[in-house]
This record gives sequence, structure tokens and C-alpha cells, in this order.
Amino acid sequence: MITNERTLYLFDGINKSSVKQIIESILKLNQLDDERDKKEKDFKRVPIDLIINSNGGSVYDGLALINVIDNSKTPVHTYVYGLAASMSLLIAASGHKRYAGRLSTFMYHSVSNHIGGQFERLKNRLDETERLQTIYDEYLISKTKFRLEDLKNVQEHQRDWFISPEEALELGIVDEIT
Repeated sequence: MITNERTLYLFDGINKSSVKQIIESILKLNQLDDERDKKEKDFKRVPIDLIINSNGGSVYDGLALINVIDNSKTPVHTYVYGLAASMSLLIAASGHKRYAGRLSTFMYHSVSNHIGGQFERLKNRLDETERLQTIYDEYLISKTKFRLEDLKNVQEHQRDWFISPEEALELGIVDEIT
């Protein structure tokens, strides 16, 4: 879909279809901005706004979107006005500038996986889940003020960590509460 619309929405669970249109739009807007940048002397890129209200979902699909956001020449600003839980927390933290509505909620928990089958398959899936958890935690720590000890504590107690907008600001998940 060719668009010049700069406000995108992630309101569903994170999966291939929910991130596909967002990824396509960010790539297309970057392409359009690159073309304008070549033609216009004083061209200034207008940020892309990504509005988030999602309970999370697929780590793989979320990481695909984060890769696109990280590599976008045009800034992508993330806004959480409802819920940014699980994988959508990481997407919210990936924005070049990050905002939270005053009534929003963030939630961190360990990566989950539905595994079953023969012993060797279980070991393989466990190794992959551990790899994804490391990627998730290292990225979150690199973008925020989270400490690994805090994340490990949540994981060890197998709980969800709900975070208010004020805590999100203190933890560096967001830059500003709107």
C-alpha cells in the first residue's frame, strides 16, 4: 500500500499480519523521504507516529518491526495510550522518541513459548526461548534504565510487572507523559 499517511496503529496482537502493514508503511515513507531529500535542499523528515495499544504477541514478528524502526532514517515516534504489554513494550521502547498517555499501562514478563513433543525437540525449543529472552532483555536494557537484576527477579517469580506511566518515565521506557 503506497501511502503518505504518517500515523500508524498497532492495536492488535503482534503477528505477521498486524506488523506487515506497519513495516510496509515505514519502508515506503522512508523511500518517499529519501526521494524528497535528494530533490529538496532543506528537506526535513517529518516523524512517523506509531500509536500502540496491544497486549503483545509473537517475539519474531515484533523483532521484525523493531529492526525496521531501528533502521528507519525517518524518525519513528511511539505513543502508548492504552496498553503496551509483553512484545509491544519492546516495540514502544524502540521509538526514536517515546510517549505515554497519562492513563497508559506497560507490562513486562518473561518470553513464553508453547512447546511439546519429543525430548530433543523440547531441548531445542528451550534453547531458542532462552536466546529470545536474552535478545529481548538486552534490547530493553540498551534502550531504557532497566537493570538485568530487576528483569531476572520478575522472571524468577514468574509474574507480570505492570508499570505506570510515571514508572515508565523513571525507567526510561518513555521520554514524556502526554
